[in-house]
Order: sequence, then C-alpha cells, then structure tokens
Amino acid sequence: MASQEIDDRPKDGEAGSASIAEAETEPLLTTIFGVMGNVLEWYDFALFGFFSDIISDVFFPEEDEDDEHSNLIKSFAIFGSAFLMRPIGGMLIGYVGDKHGRKHALTRSLFLMAIPTTLMGLLPTYDQVGGLAIVLLVLCRLLQGISVGGQLPASLVYTVEKRDPAHWGYYGALPMVAANCGTLLGNLCGAFMREILTQEQLRDFGWRLPFFSGIIIAFVACYLSRHGQDVHTNANVYDSETSEIKNPLRAAFRRENRLALFSTSLGPMLWAAGFYLTYVWLAIYMEELLDPSVTNAFWVNACSLFFGMTFMLPIAGHASDRLGRIRTMTVAALALMVAGPIMLVVIARGGSFAAFLAQWSVGVMLSFFGAPLCAWLVESFDSSVRLTSASLGYDLAHAIAAGYSPAMATALFKDVGKYAPGMLYTIFGFLSLVGIYTNHFCGGKNLTVEGGDASTTGSTNLSNNNGISSANGTGNGDLELSSNSNTPDENNVPLPQIS
Repeated sequence: MASQEIDDRPKDGEAGSASIAEAETEPLLTTIFGVMGNVLEWYDFALFGFFSDIISDVFFPEEDEDDEHSNLIKSFAIFGSAFLMRPIGGMLIGYVGDKHGRKHALTRSLFLMAIPTTLMGLLPTYDQVGGLAIVLLVLCRLLQGISVGGQLPASLVYTVEKRDPAHWGYYGALPMVAANCGTLLGNLCGAFMREILTQEQLRDFGWRLPFFSGIIIAFVACYLSRHGQDVHTNANVYDSETSEIKNPLRAAFRRENRLALFSTSLGPMLWAAGFYLTYVWLAIYMEELLDPSVTNAFWVNACSLFFGMTFMLPIAGHASDRLGRIRTMTVAALALMVAGPIMLVVIARGGSFAAFLAQWSVGVMLSFFGAPLCAWLVESFDSSVRLTSASLGYDLAHAIAAGYSPAMATALFKDVGKYAPGMLYTIFGFLSLVGIYTNHFCGGKNLTVEGGDASTTGSTNLSNNNGISSANGTGNGDLELSSNSNTPDENNVPLPQIS
C-alpha cells in the first residue's frame, strides 16, 4: 500500500483543495461572525426549553388540580416536536453543503432560525385565540427544528475539514463549545428574567422579549453569505459530466454507506438525551418539580453548564486525539450509565452546592463522550457524502432520544417517582454503545488494541474523475492515505464510489 503525507493527500477535485487553502486564510472577523451565528442559533433554539414552564401556562388551558404538571409535559412535547424535523433539516442542509459548499449550508440554516424565533415572540396566547395558538407555536418550533437539524453538522464539517485530521477531536469540539455558549446564554436569559420580573409579568409579556433577539442572527447570516469563504471539497464531484451520481442524498443511502448511517444514528443518543436532560430539563426539575426546590436553580444550572461542559469540551476533544475516540467515548458512557442516576438522587436530596457538584460531574462525563463524538461522526464518512450522512445520523439520534427526553423525564417523575428519570442515562448510554461498536462487530470498523491503546480503524473509498483514493482513519486522529484501494475485504467496507 502506497502511503503519502497528510498535507499532500488527494482531494475531491482541485477546486476542493483550493477552497480549503483559501479557508485557512479566512479573516478573523468572518471567523467571529461564524462563531456568533452558532452561538445565537443555539440561544434561539434553547430559549423554548428554559421558558417551558411559562409557555405551558400561556399556550394551554388551565389544568385541573388533580392533573398537576400535565401542561408542562405538553410544553416539553412541543419542545420535542422540533427534533422530529431535524432529520429533514439535516438532509436538506446536508444536500446543499455536499453539492454546493459548506458556507451555503451554514448561512441557509441561520436564516431558517431567525424567522420562526422572531415570530414566536409575536404569537397570540391561548386566552386570545384558543387552540390556534398551539398550532402556531408548533409550526414555529418545527421550522426551528429544520434549521438546527442542518446547522450543527454544517458548522462541524465546515470547521474540521480545514484542519489537520490529527487534531479533529479538538477542533470538532469547538462548534459544540459555541452551541453550549448559546445554550448558556439562553439559561442566563431565563435566570435574569426570573430575577427582574414577577411570575405574573413573565406570563403577561416577559416570555416574549428573549425571542425578539432572533432577528440578530439574520444579520450574521447576511455577513457570512457576503464575506465568508467557502469550503467545497466536492467541487466537480456531483456536477461533472462524467459523474455517475449527481445527488448526494442518493449516494448517502447506497448499500456501502448504510452500516455507518445505522451506527451514527445510535451512537449520539447518550449525548442527545443526556444534554437536554442535564441542562434543559434539570433546570425546570430543580426549580418547579422538586419540593422544596433547589435554591437559585437556574444559576446552579448555568454554572454547571459553563464549568462542566463549555470549559471541558476542548480538553475532552484534545484527549481523544491522544487516547482514541472509541476508548474515550466508551469510558465516559459507562461512567455516565452508572453515575447518572446516582447524581440525580444527590440533586433531589441536596442543597444548591450539592446539586452543582452532581450536575457538574454529569457534565464532565458528557463532555468526554460528546467531544470525541464530533470527530467520530466526521471520520465515519467520505467527504463526498459526509455532511448529508453525518447530518442524517446525528439528527435521527436527536429525533429519537433528545426531543422527548424532557417529556419522558417529567412523565417518569409524575408517574414513578422523583428519582426515576435517572434511568434514562443508563438506557441511552447502552444504545449509544451499541451504535459505536456496530461497525466493529458487523465488519465496518475495527477496534484495535496495540500497546494498551485502543483506537478505531476504518476505511472509506472515493472514486471520482481524478482517480481512486482511500482514506484510512484511526480513532486517535491519525490518517493514512493510500491509492487504488478498491477491493473490499473483511476489514474494509467502502463508502459510495462516484465516477
């Protein structure tokens, strides 16, 4: 097998190489606006969760005394409806990114978020128009789901494809940091509004104010659309006259890619459910569901989110570059499956400081699972179908696990007991491990242990009008390139070949 240096590895067309070289000289201001777009998008998306208790009062009829928390479950169900649209958004935005360039995918997802978020602040309440208010709220939330379904994978691929694959763990964690900053901003907004306004003022008008900030993201999208430099690794792959396949969606669903799609649809479930349980639902759990409630619950949640996730994600990503993706994710998943339910008991029984320590511990474990997950997703697919496939797998996991985990947790609290929601960490942790190891046991990826170090080794093939190339990735960030790797064997399952 002929090997070559990473910097000289074959690209999917000369235009793709040029776009990466240009992106590496991207102006600082454009980078800042790109990060702002990610932060603001997730701020807009997370607001609904942090105001779910207020929304349950404003958009639903008054609940009976013997049916306490039923409206909150309905509110969380609408929160989860956005996640049902994420796979659709992932396919649409992924198609644009794979065929027309990563920048186009990113800016379109930002525009899609600005409109429904701003409209949400203008919606009439149930007392004003009855059931129509619920319908309009669901429609706005569905549009948000389409937007965010393509945004994070587009941002992730856009970021890491410009970097040395040996550091994809670290750089793959950065879009997660930006997303967490947006969620943290939504948390701080919820905490601040509850400090300065009474409960009656929040119900009357206060809940609307944060949603009006959604218009800011439109200006960020305009700037990136005009000044941002593109990364288009698939230039001439789908548009060439000699291209056999002209649609990345069709390529993503080819037989050779289905095992990786299945694996990446299960693998992210612990991150998906764990994040929204820990940093969206737990704030409401500590504030509204526990009796007595945890003092300063939203501030506890914000501090835990910053120190347990936002601060730790780059460290965890860098660790996965050294230790390997699979090893890091497996240890974190097993730890969370055991410790997650215990930490929920600590939160339910303890005061503010105990709640912070318990939630922070869960956040650290989630970080060491979620940060390597980003690079693992990118490494699972060839660049020709990378954004479409990674978006679809990641968003399917979120549609199944994340969207309704707050509603499931609230239902478990109501019907089983206040400690019961902790079992969700164990359930989704098990499903994630099944997904991560599916490629190994089914022949798509191999787990190798050499010298005490575990890493994943996989192969992806791409054939285009420039010839045939194969990229063999390892879980510790190493990338070996070879040519003319065309014949699959038991350790090599090729991805879609485009000629």
